[in-house]
Amino acid sequence: MKSRAVILVVALCALLGAGVFSWWKVRAEDAPGPAVPPSAVPVAQGSVPRATSPAVPGAAATGSPDPSSGSTLPPLPGSLQDTEEDGAVLVDASGHLVPNADLRRFFSYYLSATGEESSALIRERILTALRAKKLPAAAMDEAVQVLDDYLSYLEAARGLASKGSASTLDTAERLEALRKLRREHLGGAADGLFGQEEAVDAVAVERLKLMKDASLTKEEREQRIAALEERLPPDVRASREEAVRPLRQQAVEQELLAAGATAEDLHQHRLSTVGPEATGRLEALDAERAQWKQRLADFRAKREALGRSEPDPALRQAAVQRLLFDSFTPEERLRVEAADSIDAASGSGGG
Repeated sequence: MKSRAVILVVALCALLGAGVFSWWKVRAEDAPGPAVPPSAVPVAQGSVPRATSPAVPGAAATGSPDPSSGSTLPPLPGSLQDTEEDGAVLVDASGHLVPNADLRRFFSYYLSATGEESSALIRERILTALRAKKLPAAAMDEAVQVLDDYLSYLEAARGLASKGSASTLDTAERLEALRKLRREHLGGAADGLFGQEEAVDAVAVERLKLMKDASLTKEEREQRIAALEERLPPDVRASREEAVRPLRQQAVEQELLAAGATAEDLHQHRLSTVGPEATGRLEALDAERAQWKQRLADFRAKREALGRSEPDPALRQAAVQRLLFDSFTPEERLRVEAADSIDAASGSGGG
């Protein structure tokens, strides 16, 4: 009896030990392991970093660093240092991206470093900036898609500009070719990104035709130009109305100068028409314009010299790009491009 009791006790202890071991094993399997940074999770296991957007059909694959993982990009290039990010990324009430001119300005802020950084690095910067905005998942996917479509469009536009046949197109034909490229690469997003600019361009082309139409009297030309202005978007029209005032003032002043007015005559005319405060601003603007014209002339002279001294097209283009970045701020570069476009349209060249 005594031996049977001992055997029974031993058996009960064994069963109890097995039960405790099984309970401990189950708890160990269910317990979470040590925290692993998202960037350290192997992609092969199917894990996706928290801030990484799902793959977008048609978008290039990216190994963009996740801001939460602590990985960093190289320092900003010189042209972007000590500047503020331009543009904006807007989302509608349903959580979808709003492709508009602000989004294009956001892209262009980083793309202005083209020539200083590789296109792949610039794309990484844009993606990192987008992630930092904590967009809804749908909006993030759409932003990546629009970005890649926009980059594709820019590449196609550069290809169009490099074609020999492009040089034979007039302004209207070039703008129409660009408009078609935008729809081809950006689809419906093209209207949001470029719609307002295209409306302004269309008016500019028609205005140019009217200015060249010798069959029109001055009054007829002015009437038709006024009708054209009505086709502009309301906010653009309001801005242009504000801009018309100094233009009209300038036109009168040019007539006075052509008639032999002196600097003092011009000063007195301004005092009598716009007052002392505006006169001071106009004279400061005169000095600023003169300085800008001199800077633009200096840049064009150096650019022309590069064209003569550097036979290799790629090296010449890189040197011109560097000269442009060294000579002007991002906003001023747009003015240079506009001045070149105007001179090209009018056939005056410009270096």
